[in-house]
Amino acid sequence: MANKMTDKVSFTNFGSKKKVRRIKRKRSVKSVNNTEKLLDEVLEAKKLADETIANSKTISLPFIEFEVLQSKPFEHNVWNDFEVNLTNSGNGIARNITISFDRFQTRGQTIVDNLAEGEQTTIKMEALVSTRDKEIARMDLYYHSIEGDTFTAVRRDWFPNDYEESRIFKTEVPPGEEENAKKYSHREVFSGELYVVCSKCGVRAPSNFRICGKCGSRLQKRNDRRSDWGSNLNDTTAVQDNREVLIQKLRKLGELKDRGMLSDKEFKAAKSQLLE
Repeated sequence: MANKMTDKVSFTNFGSKKKVRRIKRKRSVKSVNNTEKLLDEVLEAKKLADETIANSKTISLPFIEFEVLQSKPFEHNVWNDFEVNLTNSGNGIARNITISFDRFQTRGQTIVDNLAEGEQTTIKMEALVSTRDKEIARMDLYYHSIEGDTFTAVRRDWFPNDYEESRIFKTEVPPGEEENAKKYSHREVFSGELYVVCSKCGVRAPSNFRICGKCGSRLQKRNDRRSDWGSNLNDTTAVQDNREVLIQKLRKLGELKDRGMLSDKEFKAAKSQLLE
């Protein structure tokens, strides 16, 4: 019976009667401190989990829309003026925006260091076309996100030409070559370091890292496939990177617009839906 008593019991002899006095146990200070420490750790873990979940749902990506304007017909062996209007309609900063051309020489600004979300800028340029024969020239636009993602856009048009007060480099397929659209299709080739996503805290690290710099967890090896870059959803050893899936969809939308398969209105509606 005494073993089942949870309180300490003492007996005092008062003649023929025994008086029972119950003494309550005092909780140790050490026990209280341990409980408070455990509560702090739980709250800290919950805070970290909430931050990780919030960050995983907020994907910040730039998206550059541009138009190239020509004021008068292009002439050969003469520096011709034109301008490039850039707009970042994404939800992240675009960095190192670079414009390049083949088939003719250019002078003027070709690089924009940063373009914030919703920001616009106009670049004044000149081009020198050395041939009288019409040839298809290519324009390439490259830019990066602050996380290191690379984006590209390709446009083609005829030079020299007789356009006046009109847009040039409107699509990937040059005017009059719509029947040969397949000839101008391109597959993007990705170079440089790809990324591994930490399965514990969600931080992205370069592919050659083996330990997460934030939480110290060992990173899983990633297997990327050139034929379907960023698609590792069927690989049991890989972690789905929602960011890369979204980037792939944005690139696809850009390609459809370049080929004239999406109108400006349809393109903007689809892009807005992806970035929401």
